[in-house]
Amino acid sequence: MAAKPTHQHWKQPARYWACAEERIMGLWNWVKSTASSIYETVKEKAVATVNWLADKAETFVGDVKNIWQSVKPYLAHARVALTTLANLAPWPIVKWMALGLEKVLGFLENIESHPLMTKLKQAIDWVIQSARNIREKVLNDIEIKEAEARAQVFKEGAPQVPATERGVVKIAELINAYMLTKAKIQRVVNSEQFADFNHYLRVRAAQKLLNFYERRMTSIENLADVDADMLALMDISTSLLDETPTLTLEQTQTLNELTTLHFGKPVVPFVFEEMTLAWGADLRRLEVQWQKLNQDLARDKVLAKRMSMASRTEALSAEEQVVLNDLERNVSRDTQRLENLDVSIREKRYYVYASEGFLQLLEKDEQQLIADDQEYLLDRSEEVGSLIARCAQQNLKWASLSESEQALLIDFGNIFENDCLARTEAALQEVEVGV
Repeated sequence: MAAKPTHQHWKQPARYWACAEERIMGLWNWVKSTASSIYETVKEKAVATVNWLADKAETFVGDVKNIWQSVKPYLAHARVALTTLANLAPWPIVKWMALGLEKVLGFLENIESHPLMTKLKQAIDWVIQSARNIREKVLNDIEIKEAEARAQVFKEGAPQVPATERGVVKIAELINAYMLTKAKIQRVVNSEQFADFNHYLRVRAAQKLLNFYERRMTSIENLADVDADMLALMDISTSLLDETPTLTLEQTQTLNELTTLHFGKPVVPFVFEEMTLAWGADLRRLEVQWQKLNQDLARDKVLAKRMSMASRTEALSAEEQVVLNDLERNVSRDTQRLENLDVSIREKRYYVYASEGFLQLLEKDEQQLIADDQEYLLDRSEEVGSLIARCAQQNLKWASLSESEQALLIDFGNIFENDCLARTEAALQEVEVGV
């Protein structure tokens, strides 16, 4: 008889970036300054909790490299998403830019004795040549360094160009930034070298921003459609990929406005959602693994029992005895593996589902929570958040928690189980459609 998955029936009644990185980016003070009265304390606790969840992910759900293996099949399109339009003509704005840059080059030729203008001319020449293959081209490590140098040249040189021609230089700067960010993302994703879960979250945020940027650039046909947000978006995306990201408070506020406008959620849940989705996908993988192992174990038990009973009436052949010995050995081994996997799933699921609760708290304002009849989040989240923080600080495993502490996480997680499953399913379906 197949084992019953306790991780499916054990139900009692009823950080985005690491703290250090968040301080660097100014998010902590900014979130506090924009929150209100009673809701402020709850919001601060939610931000602190997601910090702990992200920063100490290995304590709660496991190593990021293992989780990446769970997410990778669903996000495999991310490697090609930036080139899915490769068979189409270059962006309309690229053709317009090439014509406009002729005037800029004429201006630069007259003053190219200036070292900065010479470099700017070289940077523009490179963009003109590369823009022809903007979708297919992925910079190598040497070209990434060159693109970083060009980015600085554009930043310093663009103000020296006549105001009437400055717009096309901005387009060239955008294209260089796009190719640089795309290459950096591809390098990390292809190598699968995520330093930690915070690094993974930043890469995923940059991916989503870049995909949005590409869709915008595909539809832009004239300079008037290129606003300051486009350049800010590329600057922020590139910064997110740095080893030590250093977004200014102004950039953080801009990013928050952009994610709210274009993705329907503030910056913290925009990034943190990727953790909930990754954990949800990993939990799904483990549950599928449990089902497969459970079926195999049930089959082996039946075969072993049949052969054992047959041996009582008639001696088994040497070959049959070897098979029986193997089956009995496999049954013993897989029984233990199934129990361990069941415990692992049971431990992880309530942290995963609890993360959905904190995500909703960050996505919604006080009025939305009241309208959705979720005022209990204001009461329960602080207690749950404090427990999660203690688990992270002291590296406490599930088995180390008291029954009442486990019950608290179980109850809180059960509330958001269906929402978490629905969010994960919707995200994975969106990915599959995107492929």
